[in-house]
Amino acid sequence: MLREMKSDGCLKEPTKSRRSWLEESVPSTTMLSNQHHSLTLKTSEQFNAPDADLVFRSSNNILFRIHSRNLEVTSGGFPPTYFAHSNEHTDLTEDSSTLELMFHFVYPRSQPNLEKITFEALAQLAEAVEKYQVYPAMQVCNIHMEKALPDHALDVLKYSLRHGYPELIDRAAPHVTLANISAEWHSVPLDLLYAWLRYYDSWNAGIRKASLTAPPGHKCSNWPEYQRKIFSALGGLTGIKNDESISAVITVPHFAAICCKDDADRWQKAFIDKIRGVPPFTNFI
Repeated sequence: MLREMKSDGCLKEPTKSRRSWLEESVPSTTMLSNQHHSLTLKTSEQFNAPDADLVFRSSNNILFRIHSRNLEVTSGGFPPTYFAHSNEHTDLTEDSSTLELMFHFVYPRSQPNLEKITFEALAQLAEAVEKYQVYPAMQVCNIHMEKALPDHALDVLKYSLRHGYPELIDRAAPHVTLANISAEWHSVPLDLLYAWLRYYDSWNAGIRKASLTAPPGHKCSNWPEYQRKIFSALGGLTGIKNDESISAVITVPHFAAICCKDDADRWQKAFIDKIRGVPPFTNFI
């Protein structure tokens, strides 16, 4: 957050809360001419304006020259100008690729096409714009993180929980599988793990109840065999399911009689309606 003005026109020192990310993440402000550094620092080709009054250094030693007036109107989480003069730089923990993408959003220019970057790059950008509160990019990243479902469901769930996006939380959670949790249990926060286990158990209970929605009184000679196969498949259903996975289980062969197909369709609908009664993930956190 840039420093505020006192009533007498002087710059006011930033409060501790506004500087907390800086104290945790930025070890120091280092003079560009510091003789203790033997590294040759390169400067970003896109962010190298000679009249820029702020200089940031990425984790891989690339400098970015940025105008403080742009940060004032587009972000709320950068260090105050007090920490960076034209001949100094402030270290940031992100690499140059992430900062290159992020700084596009603080200038009135064509924005990068996030459809063309990898999910890893998108996730790093999404974290950076939340950390530095780059407002023009926050919702854009949120939209693209949702587009990463269902392939990156657990990562999207963790992101949405960290930054308080309840709608995205409830969209991501149904795509997280027990296999996802098992593979990454060491990186899953305990509060998320406990909430997900309760959510998972609620789905299992819902599946057991929904399995009892089979249409009664069907007298077709082939229906008992179809029903046995469906019950057997339903017995293997565990965890969170979507409409497509349920429809793939409650089905009959394409050559089945119309009456069997109609009852299978009714069973599908009743099952899905019952499952939709399972509370959303946000009810468990």
